[in-house]
Amino acid sequence: MIVSQPIVLKKRVIKDNRQHYLEEMASLELTADQVNTPTETIPLSELHDVSHRSLAGEHGFLYLHTIRGVRTFLVEESPVEWMTEVKRWL
Repeated sequence: MIVSQPIVLKKRVIKDNRQHYLEEMASLELTADQVNTPTETIPLSELHDVSHRSLAGEHGFLYLHTIRGVRTFLVEESPVEWMTEVKRWL
């Protein structure tokens, strides 16, 4: 692993007829030839670009632009260092 970026996974749960959101911490991991997400592995050959948008408050979105569409991840920490490293490998 070259670098890791903490992300937040949000899961919607309905309990006792009420909707709740659970947050779980995970990470995106960059290796020499792929990005590993909690749900899939994206080869760097299929990754076109990465971008980030900050939101008001402490969260932001990290976008992975792939040949199969854009993958969106919620981040609490700035992904600038992670993005810089990914772009070096693209």
